[in-house]
Amino acid sequence: MASVFLSGCGAGGTASQTADSSAQAVASELNKAEWAAVSTDAEAFHLNGGTDSADFAYVMEHMDTVSLDRLIAFALVADGGPSEGACEELRSRFLESPHTVLAYLMLMGEQTAADGQTPAAELVCEQIASADAAWHDGSEEFAKVMETCKAEYPDGPAAELLSKMEAAHEASLERNK
Repeated sequence: MASVFLSGCGAGGTASQTADSSAQAVASELNKAEWAAVSTDAEAFHLNGGTDSADFAYVMEHMDTVSLDRLIAFALVADGGPSEGACEELRSRFLESPHTVLAYLMLMGEQTAADGQTPAAELVCEQIASADAAWHDGSEEFAKVMETCKAEYPDGPAAELLSKMEAAHEASLERNK
């Protein structure tokens, strides 16, 4: 599953890719991964006033360069302006490398957001989609990436995440009318 997942959606893979080349694509993507952990725990990143609350300020000031794991943990606990900036950066990263973002979200598994109920990966999908709808009026770039990804992943966990993202995008566009 993961090998097919990471091989597509902008990573140069096709549906006819062999298992061996898919496995190589997975190894290549995971070797490039910048995240230290697959976690929604802001405390693990010192983002909730932990032992180094300055890290929250650092992430806020360097959203475009922090690792994906820290950005997602930040986006899940931030509110107001910092939250909007994090959502915009997540959107940007999704458009630049959708396979990496989707892989991370899939690896998050059953982790939940701070409310203990909402699946964190779904919330991040909503944040990405809402950023595109609210600040880019449903960009053509987002539509193209979604179309490509949906064709690559017609079913399975990635397809479920894309479906959540698409529904959140449509709902946000509708609210903005």
